[in-house]
Amino acid sequence: MRHPRSIRWVSLYQSVISMALRMSAIILVLLLLLLSLSVQAEDPARLYLQAAALQDEKLLLVDVVVADVVDLYGAEVQLRYDPVQLEVQDANPRLDGVQIAPGTFLAAEDRFVVSNRVDVEAGLIKFVVTLLNPAPPVSGTGVLATVAFRIVGSGPLSVEVAKAQLVSSDLLALPVTTEDLPLSEQMGAVTVPPQRLPRWGWWVIGLSSGFLLLILAILLYRRRSAAGGPAGSQPGVRMPPANSYASPRSSINLTQQGNRAMDRGEIQMAYELFSRAVEQDPANAEAWLGKGLVAQQTTEKRICFQRVLALDPDNSVAQAELKPVVGST
Repeated sequence: MRHPRSIRWVSLYQSVISMALRMSAIILVLLLLLLSLSVQAEDPARLYLQAAALQDEKLLLVDVVVADVVDLYGAEVQLRYDPVQLEVQDANPRLDGVQIAPGTFLAAEDRFVVSNRVDVEAGLIKFVVTLLNPAPPVSGTGVLATVAFRIVGSGPLSVEVAKAQLVSSDLLALPVTTEDLPLSEQMGAVTVPPQRLPRWGWWVIGLSSGFLLLILAILLYRRRSAAGGPAGSQPGVRMPPANSYASPRSSINLTQQGNRAMDRGEIQMAYELFSRAVEQDPANAEAWLGKGLVAQQTTEKRICFQRVLALDPDNSVAQAELKPVVGST
């Protein structure tokens, strides 16, 4: 039997260990919070151009991607290209002029496109978009717009960011760095700009790792002490795995409505429904297929069917529909 004084010392020691464990966890949480706030305050957002891999060597899809942005509410982007080498394909032939396609980073039901026009002679694209109240600002990484080019020349290809301005919910300019998109004549793979680590990030990672090792050591020692301590001492608590379930916006219903409209012969309604479906979920191959079937322009059909095959390479309908499209002019 243990001496009462020994039992008191063991109990006191375990209380100190438990307090140290809680303090270490609190310090770690505060450190990660400070890291997040510091990254938001010091590191600017990035705006770069990314080419999509397609099977058509005469077609080029360029996504305007904004990355690592915080509290984004609006954006203005101007792109410059050589009209002798590239020709912008109209994303919305029902409107006057040549349009590019808005991206999915700003939700279709929350945004308002202020300006969307292409100067085909000067080779200049201007795209301005903003959110509308009461839509909240967005953060993270996503596609602001997509430009479909047809390659008409044989010289070097490039698309440049002539202007990029991001605006916060307080109508303040957000710092942003831009990166152009040079392309080889063989249309080789385009490297996506790597994610950057803050200049003091390694120090923070090392310090965080130290705290994690300290917590692990305390947990192991506490478990060992509890195994030989007095009855009633509690082992270290094991945290259950976090439930990271999230419910993303689904476009299945819109796709089903589009299919029904297409069966009724309401082609324009089906086109609108399929367009909204792919805006909400760019990975919806069925919606891309439906949009390609009801689209009026050959180029737009080609883009849609290429998207289907990128998501579902064995889709026989897209393969069959794409063959005559590719052969046409």
